[in-house]
Amino acid sequence: MEKFSLSAFFNKYIFHYTIKCICILLILVISFCFSAKIYAEESLSAEKGTSDQRGFESRVAKPEPDFFFSGSSSELKGFYFGVGFRNVSLQVANDVTVSDSDGTANGIGTNLGYFWEEQALEYERQISIINHTDSLTYETQTGQKLEVIQNNFWYILYPKISMKFYLHYGAGIQFTKTRFAATGSNTSYEDEIAIGAETGVTYFVMSNLKLFYRFSVGRQIPFLKTSDSSAFLKQSQLHTIFLNYYIPL
Repeated sequence: MEKFSLSAFFNKYIFHYTIKCICILLILVISFCFSAKIYAEESLSAEKGTSDQRGFESRVAKPEPDFFFSGSSSELKGFYFGVGFRNVSLQVANDVTVSDSDGTANGIGTNLGYFWEEQALEYERQISIINHTDSLTYETQTGQKLEVIQNNFWYILYPKISMKFYLHYGAGIQFTKTRFAATGSNTSYEDEIAIGAETGVTYFVMSNLKLFYRFSVGRQIPFLKTSDSSAFLKQSQLHTIFLNYYIPL
């Protein structure tokens, strides 16, 4: 009996302490797991907060070029230049009309302009050499071939029709030099000043290339004459198609 009681006693206490140790170990394991989970969540939230702050950092964004851009005419600013082919009609002394529709044989036109906010300032130079079937007379000179040099300064407005298509119209002043081409002397030029008006359309083919059609009329003003002689070039009418290269700013 004594032996049995002693053995039962030891078994009871060993089992009790074993259960306690197991419970303590479970508590430690559970505590470790929860603390690790909380630490991981805190680290993740800290990283997320940092990334969110980085995501909302203010940055200066460069505007994308809109030239054709987007169709916004306020963004069209720059220089353009090119060459033109023409149909020329001139009214000279004695009200004789001289014309030539050969756009390359009768000379060439060039232009250089600055464009901004649907308006432009432009310099245009037209050189025309035209044969007439009959002899022409001016003062004491006679000839059949006329040479006319026009230096035109335009102020132009460009209302937009569509993204790449513009109407244009403007006014300007023309400085003309006219002579019979066969004279061969620079002193034979007759210098005159005219008032001009122009209109037409412009189409931007590409970002740096545009087609430019102009119809212009220049009329010699008597009180602007630089000499006492009669008017040599009374009026000019030109239809010109320019091929222009555009340099945006």
